[in-house]
Amino acid sequence: MSFDDSCREPEQAFHLNRDPMAQLEYPTKIARFSNVNHLSVHISRNFGTESTRVYYIGLRGEYSQAHRHEVTICNYEASANPADCKVDSIIPQTNVIS
Repeated sequence: MSFDDSCREPEQAFHLNRDPMAQLEYPTKIARFSNVNHLSVHISRNFGTESTRVYYIGLRGEYSQAHRHEVTICNYEASANPADCKVDSIIPQTNVIS
């Protein structure tokens, strides 16, 4: 999956400035990034050069142990029940073999 495959808008987008001394900080929307377990970063432009180098991305926050939740509610079927999956766009067809 790539960022082009995603139908969602980003939680927050930053317009980066040149920062050769690595002194710029970009504030995040705290409400959007509380309890983050996975973070993906997409850098779409690189000031007109052919390649992009990222030397450092620093994150601030409080560390908390990741919790792995087991499957708590699960239904297993020995065979699929077509009545459970009603789809109006499928046209039933009957083939006769003689």
